[in-house]
Amino acid sequence: MVRPLRLTGLSALLAFAGMALPARAELLPPAPPAVVNWTGFYLGGDVGAIFNDARFVRPGSGLQEISIGTIDGRPTYGMYGGFNYQLSPWWVVGIEGNLNWLSAAYYRELGSAIDFLQEAHFVDSVAVRGGLLLRPDTMIYGKVGPAWIGVSGIQGFGTPFQQTLLGVQGAVGIEAMVTPNVSVRGEISYTYADQLSLNSGTDLYRPAFLMMQLGASYKFDPPAGWGVPAASRGPLSAIPYLPSLASLFPAPSASPILTKAERGAAVADPAPRWTGIEFGGFVSANANQVRYTDTLGGTPGGLLGPFTDFTVGGGWFVGANYQFERLVVGIEGSGNYENANFNTAAGSGGVVNFYHFANMDRVLALTGRLGWLMTPGTLLYGKAGPAVMRFTPDGNFWNAVAPNSVGGTGFAGYEAGIGIETYLLQNLSLRFEALYVHSGQTLVLNGVVPNEFTLQPSILSATLGLALHL
Repeated sequence: MVRPLRLTGLSALLAFAGMALPARAELLPPAPPAVVNWTGFYLGGDVGAIFNDARFVRPGSGLQEISIGTIDGRPTYGMYGGFNYQLSPWWVVGIEGNLNWLSAAYYRELGSAIDFLQEAHFVDSVAVRGGLLLRPDTMIYGKVGPAWIGVSGIQGFGTPFQQTLLGVQGAVGIEAMVTPNVSVRGEISYTYADQLSLNSGTDLYRPAFLMMQLGASYKFDPPAGWGVPAASRGPLSAIPYLPSLASLFPAPSASPILTKAERGAAVADPAPRWTGIEFGGFVSANANQVRYTDTLGGTPGGLLGPFTDFTVGGGWFVGANYQFERLVVGIEGSGNYENANFNTAAGSGGVVNFYHFANMDRVLALTGRLGWLMTPGTLLYGKAGPAVMRFTPDGNFWNAVAPNSVGGTGFAGYEAGIGIETYLLQNLSLRFEALYVHSGQTLVLNGVVPNEFTLQPSILSATLGLALHL
């Protein structure tokens, strides 16, 4: 038996009001847009991954350069702070200082424990920064400035040294305000150091660092009247996220500050639609490494490498996403293409020559993705899944060592990483990713004895891409 529905006078009134409110809301003026002011001092911290390499050469010997270094398995830690000033609803400028602590190893141009450059300890910088606001709460930026790099090792007959090198650092990133005073960012930086001269100039190094960092900072409120707040710029159907050239570069007499009438006429940007298909392309900075062992020699365990190479490449991706409130889940296939070459040192009687021994040219991956919407238009996500690297030993080198059957080899492993993606237009997004590709497989090759050498590649990549959403 169904009980009859009874409405008290109050519940009936509430029910009537609930039916009437949607119709009444259409008659109300639009809510004022959210106002974001990036002006102010900020202080934050970050954590990241690093690839360090150094070009090593001996002047006058006629030897080619060799690249030494590692993908460091331990995270970097840092802190940063600075000051932003918002020039207009579109532009932000500032200055920033960074302190980054790390323990990144170099090896092995000579083998054993007699390498000269052995470790890097810190990378600090001061940079000027300029940013373009894609949305009032989301900015893409670039920065550049001087850097200081701390390195250590031995020279001569076992004399330890510590030295600070001057360098230059450049970086790009995406930053989003998740509250009026808290922002989260992802950043890619490349630091190139001045020349390190050891052993009276007979051994020269040029260290370099690729760092990928995720950070969060607190912005202190600016004094009243400082900066030009960025208000919402209208619905996507009328005004895209990216500004027009006229609004980016207004006439000198035009005021960039929104008038009261303009603010009242503007409405909040509708939330982007994350559910659907996306595909696009990217450019990549690839830090490649080969772990190289020799069962007859080298350091304890026979380790001769890692040997490294830094290359710029690019690729494609295609995937599908589904949004559930602030969660976004998806699946994605991708291909990253490059041309990485590896060289090793070999010789006898104190004469060392450098030889090309392998090449790496692509990674294909299928990954699952899980993300959290920091703002309606900006997604912070992680991804992981199976991957295959194509790694090709150089037959000219290995067959000169001993008879070997060498050719293109697919190394099965996994790809894992983090990223930030933000909408530019109604169907176009920009993304930054930090990815690590690793395989548990090793390639075994013959030497003086059968199966003397083993090779194991891995890659740390930073990508910057565009995606079209359907």
